[in-house]
Amino acid sequence: MDLALLDLVASRADALGSSLAASLLAHDAPHYRETPAAELRGRCDRLVAALVDSLRRSGAEPFVGHVRSVVEQRLAEGFRLREVQQALSSLEELVWPMVTAAGGDTATVVRRLAVVTGIVGRGKDELARAFIEQLERCDARATALQSRLDALFRGTEPQPQG
Repeated sequence: MDLALLDLVASRADALGSSLAASLLAHDAPHYRETPAAELRGRCDRLVAALVDSLRRSGAEPFVGHVRSVVEQRLAEGFRLREVQQALSSLEELVWPMVTAAGGDTATVVRRLAVVTGIVGRGKDELARAFIEQLERCDARATALQSRLDALFRGTEPQPQG
């Protein structure tokens, strides 16, 4: 575990949550703009907390788990993949300058950036997987419904006289 990286991000978690909310409002993410301000801020704070937890545990699982837990909710709310992906990308974009500004030798800074990118990247992988699974479930439901409709309408066609 990189305690300096953990301390850097954890000590700025509140500012990160605020900046992330502002970033999402500035991007083409209509569902985030429609989300009440307090709820949006809470969502951003929880995403930052998941990143901090992953840094604390030296692994992406808390962040990935958080992404997994919110995907179904965002889908139900009508969010598009790019909107949710924007939240992850914006968080990464906000952390990078913090890491570089904190300084250190090049190898340390690069390693810290790689840790952040690795955690967020695993979250993006989970996001993609969850969206694809949801699309597959929707396609399967649509196919089943089409089959039922086809069967229903076959019953209304006149039978040939023989």
